[in-house]
Amino acid sequence: MFWSNKPCSSCQELRAQLDAATQRARDLESLVETLRAQLRQATDLAELQAADIARYRAEQERTRPNRPEHLHKDQLQLAFEHVIACFSDSAAAQELAGAAAANDDDTTDASGDRSSPPRKAGKGRHRHGRRRLDMTNLPVEKVVLDPDEVVAKGGEGFELVATEVTKRLAFRPATYVRLEVERRKWVRVEQEQPAAAESPVAVTSEDDPPSRMLIAPLPDSLWPTFMADASAVAAVIISKYDDSLPLHRQERISARNGLPVPRSTQCSWLTEAYRVLYRVADAMFLEARRRAFCIATDATGAPVRARGSCDHWHIFVFIADKDHVVFRYTERHTSEAVQGFLPGFKGHLLSDAAAVYDVLHRNGAIEVACWFHLRRHFWRGLEVDPQRAIEALSIIGKLFEVERDCRNLPEPERTTVRAARCRPILALFDAWVVRHREAFDPRGPLAKGIGYYTNQRAALHRFLDDGRLRLDNSISEQQLRNAVLGRHNWMFFENETGLKWYTTFRSLIASCALHGINAHQYLEQALRLAPHWPVSRVLELAPKYWKDTVARLDERQRRILTPPWQCEWPALASLPKRGRGAEVLAKTG
Repeated sequence: MFWSNKPCSSCQELRAQLDAATQRARDLESLVETLRAQLRQATDLAELQAADIARYRAEQERTRPNRPEHLHKDQLQLAFEHVIACFSDSAAAQELAGAAAANDDDTTDASGDRSSPPRKAGKGRHRHGRRRLDMTNLPVEKVVLDPDEVVAKGGEGFELVATEVTKRLAFRPATYVRLEVERRKWVRVEQEQPAAAESPVAVTSEDDPPSRMLIAPLPDSLWPTFMADASAVAAVIISKYDDSLPLHRQERISARNGLPVPRSTQCSWLTEAYRVLYRVADAMFLEARRRAFCIATDATGAPVRARGSCDHWHIFVFIADKDHVVFRYTERHTSEAVQGFLPGFKGHLLSDAAAVYDVLHRNGAIEVACWFHLRRHFWRGLEVDPQRAIEALSIIGKLFEVERDCRNLPEPERTTVRAARCRPILALFDAWVVRHREAFDPRGPLAKGIGYYTNQRAALHRFLDDGRLRLDNSISEQQLRNAVLGRHNWMFFENETGLKWYTTFRSLIASCALHGINAHQYLEQALRLAPHWPVSRVLELAPKYWKDTVARLDERQRRILTPPWQCEWPALASLPKRGRGAEVLAKTG
């Protein structure tokens, strides 16, 4: 049989189909590679765009005007009830639901109508109506008006039957006053000596002969060789470091009020005031480090003028319990700076989650975290996932509601009651976090909030241990607002001396507010008294102890506190009209 090497037509057809399929597979592989390359480019572009969106959103948040982070209480209550319904099988949700039902029974009367608890008078945010001016301690200026006809006749033929009094609030521009302290000089008049036979001769010491010229000493309340009175210096301090008025604006205001006081003169006043008072702020901080149970702290930027730009320094605030508010500055926001401020501190430290505070926690300070910082992440998540963000905000809001209810309870009842009411809320929040941990965009604010809670959980729960611990660190942020407002007014500090002045004076002013003391009156009196006060007892001049210190002053020290124009100084009612002393005074004066 003859065998041929030539393939048959069927084989040729199958081979052609195989070649075509192979070519199509190659084309598809090439297309897949092209699509993969396009997908990689699109993914890279999407990541870049996501980074741009995150950067734009962060810039928008930075430049957005401040706004209250509040939601309506009904909206939060509905969200909280929804969370309890979703976690109805948990013990925490059942306990909270039972507490809510008991609360509903307490606020329902016999007829079945819901009645809200009575609201205390005067506790509302908005007080309507005219305020009673007679309840204030303002000085009174009276203007008495009578009809022209009565005045013309001197009141004859008329009888006063009633008086109608109309009260108005007026303003008299503040101004500088020229204080003249007139110290009159007196000369001793030589008296004729008696005869030797009539009386013995008085023996006088030649080492200490009496001075013929007499003049009263300068009052201790005035600084010698200094133009300004303590009241004027205190006014400059309050205007700059409490009202955030730069010295150049005060210069214009003083000119408008009758006497231009150059900013260079004001700087010399602040220099002397700082020299007198800086020890008080240092003693306050030393006591805070030694004795404080909890110190709340935060920091903000403090630009200092430099050649061609600004150096970015930082101002820290330290709030020691309800005793002292102390400001300090540092060139770098580092762990070394924080450790230098609080060396050896073993108490509770309420702060944000910045890594610079970790060195204190490693050395024995007990970390307490801030629920406001956690809440802020979920507040920012309202734009991304409003439903679950409101759920988290409603749970956190219940913690602050308990805090408000227990605020006025005495210890240790406050610790026990607050912890008992907050533990089921925290357990519910733990369950909510576990359920939604993987549901959020890792780059979004909600995921950051859950990460913050996971990392700081122990520190966030620390307030359960003691009723003196706060849930939030908003008090530190409130104290730093003055520095932020000052940056908008004077832009930067001129040098490190400006930072020293700010931290010292601001510590005293903020501590006065903490203890309900008039800051201007305190500064004026402290500036008068401090130069005569022992350095070893300088802590007694702190606002915390000021009222007790004033109560223990002797008569001389009380006179120092009193302004010179309010004191009764020994002086002759009228000058002598006879005698050689009057003649000498007329010649010399």
